[in-house]
Amino acid sequence: MNKQERLFEIQKYNFAAYDLLLYLDTHPDDKRAFAMFRELVKKFKKLQSDYENEYGPLEAYNAARFDTFEWLDSPWPWEKEGNLNV
Repeated sequence: MNKQERLFEIQKYNFAAYDLLLYLDTHPDDKRAFAMFRELVKKFKKLQSDYENEYGPLEAYNAARFDTFEWLDSPWPWEKEGNLNV
């Protein structure tokens, strides 16, 4: 899987987890939904960690786990390299 495909996979899991989080706000006793939410978050965090280990941090706060501040080294969304539609 290339960089853009990996980023898209992270975005899919993030969206699904957030959507389920909104559902849980109104259905906090739904144990099945909560179990699914936990699995989605676990997968999202794993994908995010793997991506960041190879390409650098996706969020500024995540730069703190590295030895150097590499947040500024990544392409910004308005730069051609930062777009998925390159």
